[in-house]
Amino acid sequence: MGVIIRQSIITTIISYVGVVIGYVNLLYLYPRFLSPEQVGLMRTMQDAAILMAQFAQFGLAQSIIRFFPRFMGTGDGKNFINLILLAGLMAFGFFLTVFFIFEEPILSYFQSNAQEFIHYSGLALWLTFITVIATLLEVYSRSLLKNILPNLLKEIVVRLLLAIIVLLYFKGLLTFPQVMVSSVLIYVFCLLILISALMAEGHLQVSIALNLLEPSLRKELIRFSVLSFAGTAGLIIIGKVDSLMVAGLLGLAPVAIYTTSFYMATVIEIPKRAMTQVATPLISRGFEKNDLVEIQNIYHKTSLNQFILGTLLLLGIAANLDSIFVLMPKGEIYRAGEWVVVIVGAGKLVDMLFGPSSEIIVYSKYYWFNIVLIVLLAVVIITANNLLIPSYGITGAAVGAALTLAIFNLVKFVFIWVKLKLQPFSMAFLKVILIGGVAWAVHLVIPRINFVIADMIVRSAGITLIFGTLILWMRVSPDVNRLFKKGMSYLEIENFK
Repeated sequence: MGVIIRQSIITTIISYVGVVIGYVNLLYLYPRFLSPEQVGLMRTMQDAAILMAQFAQFGLAQSIIRFFPRFMGTGDGKNFINLILLAGLMAFGFFLTVFFIFEEPILSYFQSNAQEFIHYSGLALWLTFITVIATLLEVYSRSLLKNILPNLLKEIVVRLLLAIIVLLYFKGLLTFPQVMVSSVLIYVFCLLILISALMAEGHLQVSIALNLLEPSLRKELIRFSVLSFAGTAGLIIIGKVDSLMVAGLLGLAPVAIYTTSFYMATVIEIPKRAMTQVATPLISRGFEKNDLVEIQNIYHKTSLNQFILGTLLLLGIAANLDSIFVLMPKGEIYRAGEWVVVIVGAGKLVDMLFGPSSEIIVYSKYYWFNIVLIVLLAVVIITANNLLIPSYGITGAAVGAALTLAIFNLVKFVFIWVKLKLQPFSMAFLKVILIGGVAWAVHLVIPRINFVIADMIVRSAGITLIFGTLILWMRVSPDVNRLFKKGMSYLEIENFK
């Protein structure tokens, strides 16, 4: 677990820098310089592309992590990724064919309330293709335990360039259609950088050994890919399906409010992304060696550390929500998503509580169960949204997302417990809940300060101080205490025990 903690630090820092840029974009630049309808259109196109890409790559990204360890150190790793990329092109071609067959009924869903999106559906397909290839190369890079560049491009470079094109639009140097096209070209630019870096380091070359995979391995890879994509696609579907349904049922302006609020809540899951990126290859290798003890160790410690950080972040966001909307341009419009932040944040915390359960199922011999999960997920979220969005608007979409996350994770937990006899929980989790309650009580007694920024600083500092002190004092997580002690030693504070 020490490896996970150490390697997660840099990616976590990058992720939080990206979050700061993302917050500036979504909470300041976009609301100030774009109309809610324009923001909603950009987000709908991006969400549609991300959602379609999950189906267009048919689980090939998960296959890289599962099968690449067999080729590490043999000289066939580069040929393996080339075969995966070729398969990705074929999979996208199949997806594109299916899309064009059902294009009319798909796009008719947006005819009444989001007709403008129909004009950009072609651009969304191009972005889908770019996302498919980028996802495969990002996962390959992470399988090589090279996490920094993919995260740097995805979390920082993309967001900085998006901010620049919005500013160029504000200055009159770009029209809005040019902004939409430029937003796709940004992803092309980042993909080219990743390709160049992998080629420069000798991890990517233009050659394919078609006989690399034996017939039995080829059959296993195809079966695994088709069945496993649901495991990691599930959480991406939540947040993308609902935003698209908000567009179809309510219009583009509500999408801007919903996706902005949704993004505010997802900040709490950044530790999960960082830890999971490092833990996933280790889980895959654990199953290769049939080392369930190590997998149990990763399962427990990843879940606990994610839950600690997620609880602290959710408390901080909820405590400062009023101040965030006060500082936000057009905050009176976007305040309609206040409950979306809280409800989705709670759902994300539940997801962090159950740890890397999707990854454990994906890389176990029970990966076929993912097809059950994806059907369950689709039924729950579509049913919930169709019932809740017409009556409760974007708050109903948030309830649907949180409810789906809870059911999704509970089913995975029970399945892993029954089939693998693994579960992540201990008394330490109850301590985290108790400490979180104490920290929230402290926030409630802190008097409001008229100067909003000062209030946010004081309130956040109070929650962090109480929460962090109690976590360390009660020794909830040995990893957290060890990391804190190491930090103190760097600062030449040697008396921390």
